[in-house]
This record gives sequence, structure tokens and C-alpha cells, in this order.
Amino acid sequence: LPLYHDMGLVGNLLQPLWLGIPSVLMAPAAFLQKPMRWLRAISDWKATTAGSPDFGYDLCVRRFRPDLCEGLDLSSWSVAYNGAEPVRAETLERFAATFAPYGFRADAFYPCYGMAETTLMISGGSQGIAPPVIDVDGSALDLGRVVPPVAGAITPPRRLVGCGR
Repeated sequence: LPLYHDMGLVGNLLQPLWLGIPSVLMAPAAFLQKPMRWLRAISDWKATTAGSPDFGYDLCVRRFRPDLCEGLDLSSWSVAYNGAEPVRAETLERFAATFAPYGFRADAFYPCYGMAETTLMISGGSQGIAPPVIDVDGSALDLGRVVPPVAGAITPPRRLVGCGR
């Protein structure tokens, strides 16, 4: 993310600086042009923590080509944070299935919720535990209620990803 975005500035620059740990930064345009650059950097640097808004994980899957993944090793990646926009269960599932052969573990996903007004994160998942996903009634959700899906409902159920407790 660009450094003018709270996740980019606080999460990717200031937090590593404060913790005294290395941080590898990439221009957003470089990622958008070739998302494999990001995954390759995670592999090459043996990164443990890296993240993106949901669209970034989706872009990696849509641009996936096995011939670009030779030698890719994502096994060091233990916190794959996902925030700054709605986290979609389908994205998590597709990314995990696509990159599992390269060492990615679904329990590395760390969905989070935040906003700039709170200086980034409000809540997040639990490290090492796959994020919970629930199906809810779409019509009820439109009215602000969370209830189990109703069989035969006009509005299809929606899948929600937990972003903390």
C-alpha cells in the first residue's frame, strides 16, 4: 500500500521501525503490474508478516501462472493480514487453494478491521487460527440483523469473515 494510506504508513513503515525489525517496501505500481513480485519478495526475504487489502490477494489469484512460481516458498509467512476493505471468504479460499502447493497455510490469514481515525487497527483475527466464516441471511443483514440463512429465501445468503472478537 502507498505510504499515504494508513495501512501502508503505520503498518508497513512505522510499526517495523518502532519494533526495530526489517521491512521490505514495494511501490504499489510494481505490485499492480506484477503481483508475483510481492509473493516473490515474501519468498526471497523469508517474510513472516505481509498483507494487503482483499483485492491484492484476489489479484494474485487472477494473475496466477504456475510457470512464474518455480522455487516460490511461502512457508515462512505466518501473518497474512487482510484489511482496509471488506474481507471476502471466497478470496481467502481461492488464495489458500492456489498457493498451498507453495507453502502457504490458510491459518496464516489475519483479517482485520480498522480505520485511519483510530490510527489503523481496531480488531484482528488470532494468529495461527484460520479466520471464522459464517453464512447469514442476506435480507436480514440488509436490515442490520445477523441471523442464519433461510432455505429458499429470495436474497441469497452472504458469507462473513470474522475480523476479531
